[in-house]
Amino acid sequence: MTVKEVFELRREGRVEEAYRAILPMYRVHHGKYTTLAMFWCAVDMMNLLLSRVVSSDADSMSALHEAELIHKSLLRLCPNVYDEANACKSTVANLGEALRVARLRTFSN
Repeated sequence: MTVKEVFELRREGRVEEAYRAILPMYRVHHGKYTTLAMFWCAVDMMNLLLSRVVSSDADSMSALHEAELIHKSLLRLCPNVYDEANACKSTVANLGEALRVARLRTFSN
């Protein structure tokens, strides 16, 4: 699979497939477009996981934990992403806030 194909999966809404496809590519190559794809696939995946956090049940807590791990990875990845418009920084900040809200949701139920 190519990075272009990963971006196509994202456009089609196939978030989990795109994320699973980019992970092995990024492990061996940190080029400009591979890094961009890794970043945006991780963003998509984190958003998907946060949408699954609806209570304090086991599935929600598992999704929350995975979203937290992805957020930590995004914080490390962001400085390496080609980002002229600072979209990555604002996206990571927004996801941090969404993560905070999801944590509150789980502990208020």
